[in-house]
Amino acid sequence: MPRIQSVVIHCRDPYLLAPFWSLATGLPIHPDDVKSLSSHSLEDDESVLLGAREGFHVWITPADELKPAGRIHLDVTGADDDLRSLLKAGAAVVRELPHWTVLSDPEGNEFCFVPAVAHSGSSTT
Repeated sequence: MPRIQSVVIHCRDPYLLAPFWSLATGLPIHPDDVKSLSSHSLEDDESVLLGAREGFHVWITPADELKPAGRIHLDVTGADDDLRSLLKAGAAVVRELPHWTVLSDPEGNEFCFVPAVAHSGSSTT
């Protein structure tokens, strides 16, 4: 049966988005990429790995052209403190709905924050 192995997030600035999405997903920046991020030594088209290839992981991948928002986005869940952490890290509130909040990452990619207590449904934004 097919399964999701990874998610790829295209971006302009992996130095900005890798730490943000590491916080948002709870996936650590892979040790091989920590040094490259801290020294700003990524190759022009080099991706940053969040998590480990052996399990579910996220790639933060620079792209020459960013297409308009797609038909798939991420939902993240957590406590109120997690929402405040995302906002402090550069997320912006796009709109608040009864059971979740639509946010955008520092480059404008939209995703939903679903409070842990209201996680019984999925978003439809």
